[in-house]
Amino acid sequence: MLILSSLIVKEWFRSLISALIVLFFLITTGDVINGFLQGKDFLRVVLEYSLKMPDLMGKMLPICCLVASLFSLNKLKSHSELIAILAAGYSYTKIYILIGSCALSMVGLQFLNLGYIEPYANKVKRQEIQKSKKSEGRYLTRSSIEGGKFWYKSQDYFAAFDYFDRDQKKLKGIEVFWFNNQSQTNKIATADEARFENGRWIFTNVKELVNLDHVGFPQIYKIPEKVLGLKEVPEDFGEFEADLTTLNFIKLWEFIRRLSKTGINMNEFNVILLNKLALSLSCLIFALIPVSAIFNPNRRSSSFGKNVVFTLLVTICFWVSHSSLVAFGNSGRLPAFIAVFVIPGVFLIYVVRSFWKNQKLAV
Repeated sequence: MLILSSLIVKEWFRSLISALIVLFFLITTGDVINGFLQGKDFLRVVLEYSLKMPDLMGKMLPICCLVASLFSLNKLKSHSELIAILAAGYSYTKIYILIGSCALSMVGLQFLNLGYIEPYANKVKRQEIQKSKKSEGRYLTRSSIEGGKFWYKSQDYFAAFDYFDRDQKKLKGIEVFWFNNQSQTNKIATADEARFENGRWIFTNVKELVNLDHVGFPQIYKIPEKVLGLKEVPEDFGEFEADLTTLNFIKLWEFIRRLSKTGINMNEFNVILLNKLALSLSCLIFALIPVSAIFNPNRRSSSFGKNVVFTLLVTICFWVSHSSLVAFGNSGRLPAFIAVFVIPGVFLIYVVRSFWKNQKLAV
């Protein structure tokens, strides 16, 4: 049985590697040519392509798992090896478990890619490519948000906030640290929120500490509402949301947990987090979809053309439907869990139903 298992595993990974190589070269060729046509130099093209690769791999790996199962089983059928394996007492369930175990390695790789490699690539991308797009007057120097807040530096103050509400133009949990010409902090203001009205930022439930750069004790003021002179406008804060894509899975989960205490709608952020898990599990689901072919091991039933059409149809149906529901989740029309896991769940139900149906017929 060990020899038969190794035969199936080797064939599956051989097909997987072949699929990865073919898709890699197809995508690389198109992307590199497009970069040169835009007039970019060689190093810039290589850098942008390298930083884009983790995102592309997130879409390639599930497809490669599907192709690996489809073509490895098709090859075993064409050489009558699948009939011999089943005749030797190798059960259908064992084949499902074996291919599922192979696919779990891709699940781990996909999670590592989406949860850690892609955020790192996004961080480098923002630092090396996009940081010079804004002029000196509008550019805000940002720090990481590992501490649970967005930080930025303006001309004469530092500021930190928990969340920016685009619809209501509000900054939640805002803190501002003013400094003088000697780079000494002279005033600190904290507020529950700051809303933008008529070109001004109005702070609510303000606590001010002033005269911090003097020898005497600072003075503390609590004011229900006050206008404070932030130079930024709401459009400047749109860039901060992109920083979420630079957080790895654990840091993003911790950030969402802290942000949930503010009482804001967390649906969009939960979609980002849960989608990493859904796309990782999709590698397992895609790998198991074609395995139902083992219930018809006759090589005459195999058709390369049908396999290609099947692969294209499954891929298109999954990505179109999944992307649509994720968009609904980002807009708040669907709960995050439903938006992210419905389509993978439907495909998983198909796999389970197909197995039990064919298993009963085989018995």
